[in-house]
Amino acid sequence: MKQLLTTSLFAVLFLLSSCIGEDIIDDSIDEAVRIDNPVLNLEIGETYQFEATYFNNVGQPENATILWSSTDENIINITQDGLATGITEGVITVSAAVIQDDVNVISNNTLAVVESSEEEEEPIAIVKSGIIETTSSYTLEGAFVFEEILESNSTRLSFNDSYQASSNLPGLYLYLTNNPNSIANAYNAGPVAVFDGAHSYEFDDVQINDFQYLLYWCEPFSVKVGEGTIN
Repeated sequence: MKQLLTTSLFAVLFLLSSCIGEDIIDDSIDEAVRIDNPVLNLEIGETYQFEATYFNNVGQPENATILWSSTDENIINITQDGLATGITEGVITVSAAVIQDDVNVISNNTLAVVESSEEEEEPIAIVKSGIIETTSSYTLEGAFVFEEILESNSTRLSFNDSYQASSNLPGLYLYLTNNPNSIANAYNAGPVAVFDGAHSYEFDDVQINDFQYLLYWCEPFSVKVGEGTIN
């Protein structure tokens, strides 16, 4: 009986150490400001309301004064409420900045102002991508694409054939988050069911700019085992 208890304890400790690897969990990250609704172009005379969100040093949204600017006010004029107006043709960058105390962060959106057209433009889906990497002794790797599904409010996360994960990794869950070190206020995509090859997830309640990271989490021991930045 004593030998059985010792063996069980060793197995638990082994799983815990494998999940953690050599990482030291630290929830702090760099502050960031994100333009929530970037665009590719604006017509002359057209207005567009930009929106942005400031994320604090644990990746949570926080109220802050957003300072808006245009690299050329003769091409696009933008108010401090984020309302942009196309003035004349050209390519410029609209910036959203937060400057307070020791925080100075900026997010940019480069776009073109074009002549007005009566033709209705085809909608273009925003597509992002990234690579997941392990942070433990378990195998976890692969490339992914995160994209809008046109004519819907849904998004799709797709992995290609390079994806691999150890099938014996205990309690593996996937989260979408703005802090790669924590699942606090993260979106739970559920337990990982595919451990090799191409597969995808569809989210009806996640928008393309809601999250910045994929986070793989060992649920039994509440530790990170992998991550990927959504670029």
